[in-house]
Amino acid sequence: MSTDGPVRIEKKDGVGTIILNRPRSLNILDTEALQLLDKALAGLEKDEGIRSIIITGDGNFCAGADIRELKGKNVKAAEAFSRLGHEVFNHIENMGKPVIAAVAGHALGGGCELALACDIRIAGEGAKFGQPEIKLGLIPGFGGTQRLVRLVGMAKAKELILTGNIIGAREAESIGLVNSVVKDEELMKQAEEAARMLAEKSPLVLGMAKMLINEGQDLQKGLAKEISFFAGCFETEDHTEGINAFLEKREPVFKGK
Repeated sequence: MSTDGPVRIEKKDGVGTIILNRPRSLNILDTEALQLLDKALAGLEKDEGIRSIIITGDGNFCAGADIRELKGKNVKAAEAFSRLGHEVFNHIENMGKPVIAAVAGHALGGGCELALACDIRIAGEGAKFGQPEIKLGLIPGFGGTQRLVRLVGMAKAKELILTGNIIGAREAESIGLVNSVVKDEELMKQAEEAARMLAEKSPLVLGMAKMLINEGQDLQKGLAKEISFFAGCFETEDHTEGINAFLEKREPVFKGK
C-alpha cells in the first residue's frame, strides 16, 4: 500500500482503491497527478487479485485542473495536457475492470470529468458537480463535452457547460449524472460494498459487458475535436482574462477575442 504522494493506493477484498491525496489543494489535477493516476490504474489493472476499483479523494473528490499550471501554457502545451487527461480517462473507461467513483465534496471541471469516465458514480449528499471552465474562457478539456451529454442528455449538458453552474448531489442524481446519493459519512462504506459485489462477478464477463456497452457509444471523433478546441482556447484573449481573473479573485470581463 502506498501511503504518500499525490495518489495513494489501498487494496482489500479484491478491491483496489485509488485516493487522490492533495487535500489542501482540493485534489486538483496537474501533469504529475495525472501521470501517477494512470500508473496506479495500470498497476491495479494488471493485478489479478483486484477485481474492481474505486476512485475517490481525501476530503474532496477533485476540484479540477491546476489553474496555475494552465496559466503558463501555449496552444501546443495545452493540447498535450488535454491529450494526457484524455488518455488517463479513456484508460478508466476502457479498462476491463469496473471502476466506481466515490464522490465527496467538489467534483468540478476535470474532477467532474474524472467521475464521468467511471462506470458507476456514488455521491455523498454534500457533493457538488459542475463544468465551470466557461468562466475561465475555456471548454471542458478531459472529455466533458462528450461524456456529459451521453449521461444527462443534450439539453442539461448544454446548460451545465454553457453556464458553468454547479449543482448538488441530489440534482446530479435526478438528471442521471450520479447513480446514487448516500450520507457523507456512509460514502466509502457504500462504495466498498458495491465494489465487493462487482468483485464477486466473473471478471471475464464484466470486461465483455463493459466493452460492448462502450462500443455502442461513438466517442472518439468528438473526443479528438475536444482536444483541438480546448488547445485553441489558449490562443484567445478571453482565456487569458479568465485565468487572470480567477487567480486575482475577481469577475472576468470577456471581449470575444
